[in-house]
Amino acid sequence: MRNDPTRAQYVGIAQPAKLGALLRVGPEPLSFYWSQPSIGLHVAAIGRQAVGDVKWIDGAAPAWCFGGWTFDGREDWFVPEVVAWWDGRESWLAAIASDAQSARNRLNEVKETPPSPSGRGVGVRERDLRQDAWNKLITAGLAEIDRGTFEKVVCARTIEVQFPGVIDERTVLKSLEARHPKCWTFMFRQPNGVFLGSSPELLLDASDGVWRVDALAGTAAAGKGEALLSDDKERREHQAVVSWISSVVDSYSIEFSAPSTPGIKQLANVDHLHTELSGRLKSDCDPLDLARALHPTPAVAGNPQKEAVAWLRANEGFDRGWYTGAIGARGPGKVTLAVGLRSALLRGSKATVYVGAGVVKGSTPEREWIETERKATALLDALGVSS
Repeated sequence: MRNDPTRAQYVGIAQPAKLGALLRVGPEPLSFYWSQPSIGLHVAAIGRQAVGDVKWIDGAAPAWCFGGWTFDGREDWFVPEVVAWWDGRESWLAAIASDAQSARNRLNEVKETPPSPSGRGVGVRERDLRQDAWNKLITAGLAEIDRGTFEKVVCARTIEVQFPGVIDERTVLKSLEARHPKCWTFMFRQPNGVFLGSSPELLLDASDGVWRVDALAGTAAAGKGEALLSDDKERREHQAVVSWISSVVDSYSIEFSAPSTPGIKQLANVDHLHTELSGRLKSDCDPLDLARALHPTPAVAGNPQKEAVAWLRANEGFDRGWYTGAIGARGPGKVTLAVGLRSALLRGSKATVYVGAGVVKGSTPEREWIETERKATALLDALGVSS
């Protein structure tokens, strides 16, 4: 991060820590959590302060700015008071404050805080007639495709779940990590609740001028991914994402490459068509500028982007908020952002689970409903919701 005298100025102190698990850092509630167990990534944060520059007195955190932006582009970044992480060999703890003594004092306040036995009980889905509304939405989207308004639109819906007790986000995060070790598990505390999930989709990872992006579109039941390769509808849906991403990154890159045919990304609950694009940034390019240009991709909005987003705002019927937004971490010369998928908003004893599906010519309301039900199991199972 570039030193800027108009920004907040902090002092940081980092030291090895004996933490049984980073989810236990406390005693305050977590403000942010970010992990992918399959690559050994685990980061937890407590508290939040204005974005600023950090002068490290001892050690340094690999990333110390967390956040991102909502589907509609409202950005929210912060510097934590405390950040804990795993470096592949041991856990570390850092405090960031206005001066060295305050940072040391803050480190001394940290205590292990295990997930609480919340007694939330078994969650129950609300019974309603939402499938009728979904059918109308998909039918309307297909009519716009026939008119030529867009070639693809990604429609979303919510599933409301009620528990008898308060939901403990640390318990849910632990469950998500265990079930989806190859996904980006995240948690971001917001004024209206706790947004969390395990996303299979990388919006952008950039470090030292090298970047990579996931194109993820086309869905089948778990273990059935090979059938996607010969499914015309799914291949067209996927290619729309690859082509759009390619057109965007071309303006920001010296070079980039992508496989000519997609692979299969196998997850616990579904399989996806997957293409990884990669390349090198132009020397004067801020990776965050590329991330902003990429979002929202046709994998979460549609194509053309402007027309699809406008139609969704007028017809989808709810504010997505952080769902399908960009969420992650950044540090000097590095940014990693995942798309806010397979996610839910927790509010006390209630959870709103978000799911969506891409609609192209050949889609049907029933087929897309089944797809969203499959995707929903990522969160419903982690929450312990009865079927």
